[in-house]
Amino acid sequence: MSVVIALGAAVAAAAQPASDATRVVRTADEQLYFVPSAAGVKVAASGFEELVADLMWTRAVLTFGDRYDTDHTEIWREWISSMILVVSELDPRWRTPYQYGGGMLRAIQQVDEADLVFERCSERLPEFSWCPFARGMNDLLERDDPAGAGRWLEIAAARPDAPRWYSSAAAAMKSRAGQRRAGLKYIQDQLETVTNPAVRASLEMQYARLSHDELVSRWEAACRARLEAGDPLTDPKQLAELGIELPADPRGDGWIVGADGVVRDATAEQERKRRARQAEWKLIHR
Repeated sequence: MSVVIALGAAVAAAAQPASDATRVVRTADEQLYFVPSAAGVKVAASGFEELVADLMWTRAVLTFGDRYDTDHTEIWREWISSMILVVSELDPRWRTPYQYGGGMLRAIQQVDEADLVFERCSERLPEFSWCPFARGMNDLLERDDPAGAGRWLEIAAARPDAPRWYSSAAAAMKSRAGQRRAGLKYIQDQLETVTNPAVRASLEMQYARLSHDELVSRWEAACRARLEAGDPLTDPKQLAELGIELPADPRGDGWIVGADGVVRDATAEQERKRRARQAEWKLIHR
């Protein structure tokens, strides 16, 4: 037992700086540490895998809280990913690392790793509909892939514990409006249970973007029609002339009239212009 505790403490307290021999050599960060393979830990744990998983999970959560918003390097994000994936192998039916670990990884843009966490959960906990649904939401919210999302949502909706709205969400992947609404509902449900400030902030940012897009969709066609008629809007408040009351901006950067005549958030307009430039560059350099 003492050997197991020592192993767990070494992993959890992360006392040995090292670099992964399979990666490009990096300068070791004295606060980031070697994560052994799940197979190696299982052998050393000798039947006490759950104890070691608890210790590793605790260390991962603490490091996430310490470094999110303060450390912008990649190495700690990879370290967190490795820790969570090893924990999921040591205690494969423990829901917490899947549900909250996947959310942590998504918050730090380790989306492929979050996918793997949710996929493992979907396979190992077939009675739990949330994980395949979360996997589908990664496709929708992070990759703008409603077809991929729809496949995972159908898997989730078929499980006995699935809420009724999962089925309607799967069907909603066929329309842009439905995709936004499904995403908003998913994030709302997440916000009711998430307590980690960093994960909550990431979800709130996604919610603000989707809410913004949902609002803009309501007046986009009318704005474009005014532009085509030669009488474009010049001030967001002119939405009132279209019978639309200008709401508060969910993204908070301020409403403007975009170059395409559509009222949207200032940062959203910058993003639209950047996407347009990228599309133009691709056409030129075919």
